[in-house]
Amino acid sequence: MYKLLVFDLDGTLAAVGRGILPQDVARLRALEDAGARIAVCSGKPTYYLCGMMRQVGLRAPVLVGENGAVIQMGVDLPPAQYHVVSYSEAAKRSIRRLREALEQAVPGMWYQPNEVGLTPFPRDEAEFDAVQRCIDGLDLRDVIVYRHADSFDITPEGITKRSGLARLGALLGIAPQETAAVGNGVNDYPMFDYAGLALGVSVRDARRVHRNFACVGDALEYLLALQARG
Repeated sequence: MYKLLVFDLDGTLAAVGRGILPQDVARLRALEDAGARIAVCSGKPTYYLCGMMRQVGLRAPVLVGENGAVIQMGVDLPPAQYHVVSYSEAAKRSIRRLREALEQAVPGMWYQPNEVGLTPFPRDEAEFDAVQRCIDGLDLRDVIVYRHADSFDITPEGITKRSGLARLGALLGIAPQETAAVGNGVNDYPMFDYAGLALGVSVRDARRVHRNFACVGDALEYLLALQARG
């Protein structure tokens, strides 16, 4: 039996910009009733995750935002527990310099309201290319860059979904082998490496996971069967 079940949001628990399907909400509640702690680990900030998970109706959800940078216990505001990781001055300078360069190169672009990293959302392919040129043209120190279908995530080096889950496991007293992770993208690979059980939802590199499923509903049913066996 797994004590901690961790899910990516976009492309895993829900389609990008969409809510979690009612049947999957019911499965998440059933997993919690079976004794698992449910966490969502996403590139989105915890404030966004809070709005999403409030509708799910879990008793004790955990929110891990900004690819592991922020941990929030529950969906109440202000949170009962809220943790933000520390990171290097070099990473802070890199993020600040990149933001300044992007504001010059791509005026009017929207940025996700992060506490730690930088997440610009280009509006078209030309803006994607402009963002990539800024990233390539600057000597960025101590940061990791993820390019997604709709955005970029620029995160301080050392902050990944793996580090976020390691910190969460320490807070909850749950070991990696008692943790299952479900995701679909490259920024989920670090949490796959951490968890005792890694499940993919149409993940491109199936070698990264123990099982790869066509949809999250199938992954949830698989977890329900595992939990029922104890």
